[in-house]
Amino acid sequence: MYSESKEITATDWWALGDTPVRRDSRVTYYVDGQATFMEMCLCFMRATRSIYLANWGMEPDMLLVRGEDLLPEQPEQNARATYIEGLRAQGLQEADINFWLTHRLSVKEVLAYALSKGVEVKVLLWKAKKAFAVYDPQAAHDKLTEMGITCLLDDSAEGILHHQIESLHQKVTVVDNEIAFVGGLDPLIEKEDDFDRWDTPEHPFDTPLRRTKSGKSPHGWHDTHAKITGLAAGDVALNFRQRWNDLIARHHLEQLHIPEQPMPAPVESQSIVQIARTVPKHTYSFDKEAILGITQLYDHAFTNAQQSIYLENQYFWQRAYYGVDISLLGRDSAEMEEHIGQIIEALRRGVTMSIILPDHPNVGRAFSDAALMRLRNEAPEAVKESRLHAFCLATSHFKMEDGLLHYRPIYVHSKAAIIDDTWSTVGSGNLNNRGMHDDTEINVATLDSFLAHGLRLLLQAEHIGLLKPEELAAASRLYREQNLDTQARALAEKAFQQMEEALHDPFQAVQLMRQRAEENLQRYKEREPLVGHLLPYLTAEEAAQHNLNVREDHGWIEEPDAH
Repeated sequence: MYSESKEITATDWWALGDTPVRRDSRVTYYVDGQATFMEMCLCFMRATRSIYLANWGMEPDMLLVRGEDLLPEQPEQNARATYIEGLRAQGLQEADINFWLTHRLSVKEVLAYALSKGVEVKVLLWKAKKAFAVYDPQAAHDKLTEMGITCLLDDSAEGILHHQIESLHQKVTVVDNEIAFVGGLDPLIEKEDDFDRWDTPEHPFDTPLRRTKSGKSPHGWHDTHAKITGLAAGDVALNFRQRWNDLIARHHLEQLHIPEQPMPAPVESQSIVQIARTVPKHTYSFDKEAILGITQLYDHAFTNAQQSIYLENQYFWQRAYYGVDISLLGRDSAEMEEHIGQIIEALRRGVTMSIILPDHPNVGRAFSDAALMRLRNEAPEAVKESRLHAFCLATSHFKMEDGLLHYRPIYVHSKAAIIDDTWSTVGSGNLNNRGMHDDTEINVATLDSFLAHGLRLLLQAEHIGLLKPEELAAASRLYREQNLDTQARALAEKAFQQMEEALHDPFQAVQLMRQRAEENLQRYKEREPLVGHLLPYLTAEEAAQHNLNVREDHGWIEEPDAH
């Protein structure tokens, strides 16, 4: 399909002291919510024993499957037969198919259907404080329990030993103790009707598939997630059991205890895999000392980098944010100080780095600005040689009402890193004090050039608009090794060939990204349609130089009438 796997070793890439490094596990990466939630829904429908979810947030009414993934209301007979045969090919039984065709495929309804078949369903949600919550934990709990689903609100981050904004940030799914998911996606639409996690790679400005009951069209949402099978899935299951059993012991709910379970069967794989966590000290009884596996992964990855560092992240903070968006007022983050220093050393030895950030993070934009300026100031040769670039994402739309082009930022929530097209990680851990030290997180890391290289190609192709939507979708399915008919496979292989020709070399790929971002900036200024989604990430100072208005809570792309 594309470049042959490189010879790789397991030396000096891994975290110590928590979960083992696995050679008998398989990882599949998913880009954006449409594909991720579709796969989760299929796994829930096929479950025979158990479904466990641990999430930072959840909206039980959120639809997992929408739009073109559903059978049209009045399809042609051949189309209906083909669609149903496709569901059978995905392993659904006749009763499952009947449910699929006759019900809303919301989180709560799909989980309740699994429960009706005798599947054990348990949900663990962070008991977020009202001042910091973007969803209502109690309302989510009540909606699930009304369906008969066992749901607990996890208060393990509360107490005098924890900082006020500490969160339980993992996004964990385990099905039948054999299949696990970790990544950036919660099944969530925030309570203000913005930031619906379900989105397509096209990230449209407005679509009825994402329009809320209030009539709002949420910002686009870019994310990454991972599906895991083999023994590493058992490590994710262990993480869930540890958290769940710790909570029920503390609250004297022993009747809900989950017993130890056998590890999944090994699977044949060329990947070397590790599950890594961040768990602050005093959060659970199993973490007598802090678990800092994710920062250890990044320690090795940035130190090992010889050619390229590709990052997507919600944040890039050297200092810790605690409510005031002035970077000099933040306390130092030892882990991020170390990582930024490692990146600077990598840039000095000739590595090419690109990072995708949101133009309008919920907090801390000035903190990302400050960290980027440090890279530029301490590795000026990388700037001069065009080896250091930061980007953000946006979408455009022509409105008939006023006859003008309008623009909205796409929220970058992905926590992905790719080093030398060899090592990669996807998970919940952000590049800030919280992801590395202060919140409970989980990532998966793989040493596999097939996975790393393919993920970079798909992400960059999506951002620059290299392929048509149907071509990108086919290429993504081929990358995930899904079944394709002859026509779709030919389309996918041609799309991968196109991506290889344009993006194979990491340095040249970044130059193509830079060119597209600069062209789109000019289009933005002239109110012309964007090509792809890529724009330069502009610090407040840089935006002012372009005569663009920057607000810390909205960035420079946002328009007041964007909804």
